[in-house]
Amino acid sequence: MSLISKVFTADECRELDRLAIEEHDIPGFTLMQHAGAFVFTTIQDRWPDIRSLRVVAGSGNNAGDGYVVALLAHQAGIATEVYQIGATNRIRGDALLAWQQLNEHEVPVVGELNEADVVVDALLGTGARGSLSPEYESAIAHINNFKGPVVAIDLPSGIEASSGGLLTESPVTADLTCMFIGAKLGLFTGLGLRYRGDLVFTDLGVPPEIYQDSFGVPILETTINRPVLPPRDPNAHKYEFGHVLVVGGDHGMGGAVILAAEAALRTGAGLVTVLTRTENVPSVLARRPEVMAVGVDQATDISSHLARADVLAIGPGLGQGSWGQTLLKTALAHNPVRSILDADALRILKAQEWKVPEGCIFTPHPGEAAFLSGMTTANVQTNRPSFVQTISHQYGCTVVLKGPGTLIASHGQLCSVSQFVDGALATAGSGDVLTGITAATYARLGNPVEAAEVAVSLHGAAGARVVRENPGRSLIASDLIDALRI
Repeated sequence: MSLISKVFTADECRELDRLAIEEHDIPGFTLMQHAGAFVFTTIQDRWPDIRSLRVVAGSGNNAGDGYVVALLAHQAGIATEVYQIGATNRIRGDALLAWQQLNEHEVPVVGELNEADVVVDALLGTGARGSLSPEYESAIAHINNFKGPVVAIDLPSGIEASSGGLLTESPVTADLTCMFIGAKLGLFTGLGLRYRGDLVFTDLGVPPEIYQDSFGVPILETTINRPVLPPRDPNAHKYEFGHVLVVGGDHGMGGAVILAAEAALRTGAGLVTVLTRTENVPSVLARRPEVMAVGVDQATDISSHLARADVLAIGPGLGQGSWGQTLLKTALAHNPVRSILDADALRILKAQEWKVPEGCIFTPHPGEAAFLSGMTTANVQTNRPSFVQTISHQYGCTVVLKGPGTLIASHGQLCSVSQFVDGALATAGSGDVLTGITAATYARLGNPVEAAEVAVSLHGAAGARVVRENPGRSLIASDLIDALRI
């Protein structure tokens, strides 16, 4: 079993297959046999007492992998049936060879899904796009009504491999997905996460040379057990670690800037100043006296504060009224070299169409990404990779698209995806904490993509740490700050 360090689009997966077959002379049928053997071995390891197995097959290479699984199970003395959905006269190439072997060994092929200990989903592979036929919709419904565990080959049928979007309202809900050669991007972000179950992966022993640097999207580690920022020089002083300026906290929203400011301090910023409504200043200082808090009620000149800051983080609790608009307009006019725009700052920016400073980092959640794109949140969640790339290209910046399988893109290129997908982070203030972490990493590292990736890793690791150490307890945003380890 191989470790997953990168994920790939459907087109990239097909190219990986082509390179293995054409450039390295590995027969496609050999890869298919190895894939089927991997699935069958995994099933035996997970459910050693299995006595019956059903394979639900389409008519493509995914079905071919399933036929290999069925033949191996049959030869092992397990009661096996293939529930054939795809037209058999459309089976071609390597899948046809597997189909012929299946028939030579008289493995039963049936027209309905009968109960068994395990069902294998071999309906649709990476090439599936668009809406599904009623026949396939019905087969998926039968699989989802099955009482036992479901194993998907390469990806659950009904999931689009590149985006994680849904090809049907109710895709196959797998307990386990077995992936080969290239792990699918669509199972690491968006809606696809909900249906994949546990993941296992093998490269099938293909040469490592096929994994060229230009292929795939790196997976960010959660870094739960190791620091990720460079160690501090014993002779350093606070100004070497950056002065972060957090701007926000309109009436009734002061908690957002408190969370962002404290997160920046805990991530190692040398100094943190908060510009906020005067009513919030006592709360900021009571919660964290290490923060410098300045009351700004009339959105007057803040140029002196901007001039002293190394990184600007604006948006948490900013609001979209005249106060927040004036502060954002003033901040952007100052053209801060390093800035993070979050929350209401993004909504104001879209409405006013102001110029974005070079080197800016956006940290939208799906709703804010939808607003920036003029689409709906559902649209964004259907194809998160496409939207994060589009926004980063449109604004010429680095974008962190928060949510399940956080994505980072810069100037139209997808850079990385986070493997931390626990829903525990879906809590009020979690994004404000990420803004503060990002501001501090940007101050330390200077490169916006690197800063965003380290921040997302620290944020995810803090979440993982809280979940691990407090089972059964709901996570709140302040827990993340306490759990930060740099």
